[in-house]
Amino acid sequence: MQLARRLAAYTITIGMIFTSVIVAETPDKVDQREALALISRVGAKKPFLKDSPDIYLESNSLNKFFTTPIYRKLEGNGYFGYRYDEGFSPEGNDVQIAVFKDITDGKRCSSAYRMALENALSAAGLTINPKASCEIGICIVGIEERETERTLPGIMIEAFLRNSILKKTFFIRYGAGSPRGLTPAIRLSAEMLIAELQGKRILQNKQTHAQYPLISPKRNNLNHK
Repeated sequence: MQLARRLAAYTITIGMIFTSVIVAETPDKVDQREALALISRVGAKKPFLKDSPDIYLESNSLNKFFTTPIYRKLEGNGYFGYRYDEGFSPEGNDVQIAVFKDITDGKRCSSAYRMALENALSAAGLTINPKASCEIGICIVGIEERETERTLPGIMIEAFLRNSILKKTFFIRYGAGSPRGLTPAIRLSAEMLIAELQGKRILQNKQTHAQYPLISPKRNNLNHK
């Protein structure tokens, strides 16, 4: 399955990047040009419809959750996924799981994934609230349970983060795999999605502080006698 091959490549890539980080300590073991080329590939932003092999190899995973207009706007790569952001920003610490779907045969990962998602939210200090304006939507569009010389157990997800008040949404399609099995891959996938949410939260906080900086007492111009 092409999904698993890409997940295997993803894991190998991460290992090579970590290796390149310590190049100063082991220069004889790392080709710096190869490492830089690798980093360039995993950081590339390409249109999903032109770059992803899913279009012709995993076409049955398409148009079951996202629609063609969304696929046209997704950009990224097969290592870290494809994204499109309308300008989503979270509000507060409450989150609701607005949509949860599994289109895979037997829906065998639904319960495990939902549990992993709830654990990831809790670990991030977020509270599940069915009335929260910050909405999460998830669809499991593909899984690979086997491990061979060319594949890893893994899962492919389409998901969105939406602010129902601002009506702005962030869309992402990505895969996660693990040599330790499908369960760790599911956990990694859920944690990756919540990391996206937390990243948006951190960015929002930085922008807010930049717009409304705190006034330091040392800058008080009043003269006290």
